[in-house]
Amino acid sequence: MISFVLGRYMENTYLLDNNKDAILIDPGENLKSVLKDILKYNIKAILLTHGHIDHVDGIKEFKNIPIYIYKDELSVLNDKTNSLYDLYFDTLPYNIDDLNIIKLNDNQEFNLIGHNIKVIHTPGHTIGSCCYLVDNKILFSGDTLFQVGMGRTDFPTGNFNQMMDSLNKLKKLDESILVYPGHGVETTIGFEKKYNPYFK
Repeated sequence: MISFVLGRYMENTYLLDNNKDAILIDPGENLKSVLKDILKYNIKAILLTHGHIDHVDGIKEFKNIPIYIYKDELSVLNDKTNSLYDLYFDTLPYNIDDLNIIKLNDNQEFNLIGHNIKVIHTPGHTIGSCCYLVDNKILFSGDTLFQVGMGRTDFPTGNFNQMMDSLNKLKKLDESILVYPGHGVETTIGFEKKYNPYFK
């Protein structure tokens, strides 16, 4: 797996590979700066943990590749206010009708490039935020869970009580699971159970 730190919010974009095939997770702002490295792989799918500008802006660099997103999050991805694009731009850089969107459900499981992926709906940061549990070993947590922290809940469609419920859901996962967050450094569920005040 490869990670890139991109854009004004230092967002983590991940490339999960298997030989020459790969899945791109949360392609962020200024993706063009690392596109040469990404296109060394055959990108088979894009996974979005949520629809904020710093996690989705890179989708404009791709055509026809399946984009997986939780079903409730389309209302964020397709709205310039909810996606925070209106903080910087007048319009969205993509037309959602032109995208190959695959809508996901809670607890849905599917296989991509030899990896089993489970969807965990974790609203709180946004209404349709989700985490991806890969092979029951790795969790891509987006802006739900950070090392010793959690995502903001004061953005459009955010909700503090939902965030607490979502963190309680993640707290039940195996402590050995490695967590790759949307910002900051990697952690584990066990470390967060020990040190994260929001996991208490």
